[in-house]
Amino acid sequence: MASDDRQFPPVTFIRILKVNIRVLKKSLIYALVLAAFSVLVINVNGQSENGGMNPAEVERIIDTFTKKESEFRRALTTYSFKRDALIQAIGMGGQVVGEYHRVSTFTFDDQGNRYEKINFFPMSSMSESITQEDIEDLGGVSPFALEPSKMYNIKFVGKEKIDELNLYVFDVAPKVMPDPKKIKDRLFVGRIWIDDQDLQIVKTRGKGVPETKKNKFPIVETYREHIDGRYWFPTYSYADEELIFDNGGSLHVRMKVKYTDFAIARGTLKVVTEVGETENSPAIPSKGVAKPVESGVLNAKALTLPKAKYPEEARRLRISGKVNVRVVVDETGKVISAVATDGPAPLRAPAVDAAKLATFEPTIQNGVTVKITGVLVFEFAP
Repeated sequence: MASDDRQFPPVTFIRILKVNIRVLKKSLIYALVLAAFSVLVINVNGQSENGGMNPAEVERIIDTFTKKESEFRRALTTYSFKRDALIQAIGMGGQVVGEYHRVSTFTFDDQGNRYEKINFFPMSSMSESITQEDIEDLGGVSPFALEPSKMYNIKFVGKEKIDELNLYVFDVAPKVMPDPKKIKDRLFVGRIWIDDQDLQIVKTRGKGVPETKKNKFPIVETYREHIDGRYWFPTYSYADEELIFDNGGSLHVRMKVKYTDFAIARGTLKVVTEVGETENSPAIPSKGVAKPVESGVLNAKALTLPKAKYPEEARRLRISGKVNVRVVVDETGKVISAVATDGPAPLRAPAVDAAKLATFEPTIQNGVTVKITGVLVFEFAP
């Protein structure tokens, strides 16, 4: 479903960064966290104006699509997908003065943990780099839906026809505005469109709240497509807006995010890449082999843990941050698998190299030596 002649296939919301006149920073992605897949799980205990429709029918529609949104959130944890995120800073004459472009494939293990494979990630030309932490919520489970405990007022405003779809239209706003000091409490205010047959959200247009002096959010328009015959998947999000800050500064931001290649992945994926294994190696389901025991953060348990080498180019560019490396340790205490799950891209390879050299005491459970899995955390500071 397309909204105009741009012919963009749909996707999700993005939060815009913590900005001053010269920086495009961390808040940019929190708007996409709120929009990231623009899935609204909405609890409604208050009143809705009926907009001319029978109040009982309005309540039935709201009750149905909110329940289906909760089902959708759970279903999304079983899907892998590809994300193409493009974030641009626009200059006075309309030219692009900074760009961040990252194309990744995401999948999940049986516990809902996200794994990312970066397919394309050129050096960002933003005045300050956007880190993996900035876009952390663009691909995981949480961005697909707002917290179900959040409370919204929902007002029916009428009906609309888009393409061949007959839609119910609702305005949505938080009942209570969250404290802006609590970073995670970002809610949605805007409009949603509900298909009159499936009673699921097919389009959203709105922004994240609350805003502060330094954190401003663009209005993001998100579209969904009927992918699997059951759920409407967000597939395209777009924003193009000049944000005005309380200090008089402004920032023109353009965002396009596409999500494609949705496929059931849970229970059949390969969680980690074996040391020495190529990316194209097939995933072979285990048959009767015990899964490694989850052991959390392993830094303190390591007998030896080499310090990761800081790349000179990254040091020169003052790229810093934490890299988490998920490892599998065999029965002898040797690391047999290592993959970086998040952290600045230029720092991942040296972190993985260091993780492969770590050693551990064998882990014994019930008198049997077992494999373990966990995370090694490497910090890089210039």
